[in-house]
Order: sequence, then C-alpha cells, then structure tokens
Amino acid sequence: MRIRSGTPIQWQSSPHRIPRTLGLVALLAVLPLQAVAQSAPPRPREAWVEMARTGFTRPEGVPARRLLEEMNALLASPDPVLRDEVAYGAAERWILGEKALSPEDLRAVMRMWTANLAEGLGESGTDGVFRRSFSALCLAVVAAADLSAPFLEAPEVRAFFDRMLDYFARERDLRGFDSTRGWMHSVAHTADALKFLARNPKLGAGTDTRLLDAARAKLETSDSVFQWGENDRLALALHSVVRRADADGAALEAWTTQWVEAHRALWAGGPQVDARRFAVIENAKQVMRSLHAALSMEASPTSTGEAARKTLLAALAKMR
Repeated sequence: MRIRSGTPIQWQSSPHRIPRTLGLVALLAVLPLQAVAQSAPPRPREAWVEMARTGFTRPEGVPARRLLEEMNALLASPDPVLRDEVAYGAAERWILGEKALSPEDLRAVMRMWTANLAEGLGESGTDGVFRRSFSALCLAVVAAADLSAPFLEAPEVRAFFDRMLDYFARERDLRGFDSTRGWMHSVAHTADALKFLARNPKLGAGTDTRLLDAARAKLETSDSVFQWGENDRLALALHSVVRRADADGAALEAWTTQWVEAHRALWAGGPQVDARRFAVIENAKQVMRSLHAALSMEASPTSTGEAARKTLLAALAKMR
C-alpha cells in the first residue's frame, strides 16, 4: 500500500512499508532462464525476503516480467511480507523505478493482475481478498506507468477504467487491516488505481460523473466507519477527476447535495439514529473533508478544482 497522491506520479512511503536497498538473491543467479520459467520449484520464503531486502536486483538473463509472473502467487499469501514487501514492492520497483518492462510486458502483467480480480469476487471474510486487493494495487502501478511513459491506446485505457470500476462495485470485502495478516484494504487499493486512471487524458468527458457515482455506491455498502485511511484514498481518487478541465461542476454539486439531504434525514428524528446510515454518512463527510483539504493545498489549482473546493465547503457547512 505505498501509492499516495500529490503531483502526477509522486510516490511516497506508506505507513506500513520500509524502503529497501539494492542487491541480489544468489539463488536466482545460478538458475538459467529456462529453468526459472519452466521447471524451477517454488522459491522458499527466505529467498523472496532476501530479494526484497537487497533491493530487487535481478540476476542476469532473468527478465522482470518472468519474475513478476512467478510472484503472482505471492499476492494471495496471508503472509504480509510476501504479499506487500516482496510482490508489490517488486512491481513498483521494476515498473516505475527501473522501467524494466516493455509495453508488451506491461500488457501481459496487466492481464494477469486483472484476471486475479475475479477470483472469489463476491466473497467476504476469506483470504481471497488478498489476491484481489493487491492485484488492484499492482494495477495502480500500471496506471501510473501509462502517465509517465504512455503505452496504452485510448480504447485500452477506457477498458482498464471500466474494469476497475466494475471490480470496485463488486468487491464485498471491505476489511482494512489485521494485526497478524496485515493489509487487506480493497477500497484504498482500488481507489489508488482509479486515481491514476482518472488523471489520464485518454479518458474523456464524463469520467468525473462515473467516478462520483462509483464512490457513492461504495460508500453506501459500508456497514461501519472506515478507520484505515480509506476515506483519504477515495478522496484522492476524486481529486483527480474534479480538477480535470472537462469536469462537470453540476455533477459534483448534485453529488454533495445528495449527501447533505441524507445527513438531514439521518438526524430528522433527533438523537435516535440508524447506526448503519450514520456510518455511511460519516464516511461521506470524511471523504468530502479530505477532498476539500486536497484541493485547498494545491500549489497550482485549476479553475474546475477551485470551483469544486467551494462546492464542497458549502456542502460541509450544511452538515455540521
């Protein structure tokens, strides 16, 4: 869960990740490429951990794509080190840091991670969420890569955006963090992918309306107040669309008006409130606050972004 917002393609450390230094895993160095690809047994945990610890330097002749394909199984691991530090850390390092994958390679791992989104989709409370959620986070890396060095055609970006919205709508496991198994965080990880996709100029008008609708639908599915930063991450995805030149200010105003009305309805009966509706509306308020803060801190605000900031402030004033 390293991806954070800021200027386009700005990467910062997450609360639960530790930067690594460069190095090499000796086990990989002695294996020929064909053996790695076809007949190598699964690597022991110690080999993967050492690879991450020493900075993901690849052995000569072993391409990054091949290793990412081998690491795909680690995304489903209940071990947070293998899932987060190793598999996601390698994707971030080789795709964004080293730019070690060709467009063909990027499309291949993109297809692999996209396919992972369907495995066990609709379940909740199972380990299946690890594969789906961390695949979404790896897809955020691909979306960011297309901003820094474009390789996807416009129809591919549109299909990518459609697929992430579909997954966002259908994912039912909204758990954030477990003290033993680490991050699950499907809301935050999918929001990260949507954040970078929403910045892509190959998406056209209406991107903001679709993402606002998706955010509202996701907020409506939560039974409890988010406590692991999901609201901030969702706000940063919305930040990407409301400041676009083609953003529709009326769509944001209608979106905030719906939440203002829901807030009034919640409290219409006095102190007796529906606990689930309270959680939904509290999450919405937190998203709006975070989005307003992000727009307020911009060094170079856009006209659409400034209009959005004012709309959010007016709505929040009615929800006190």
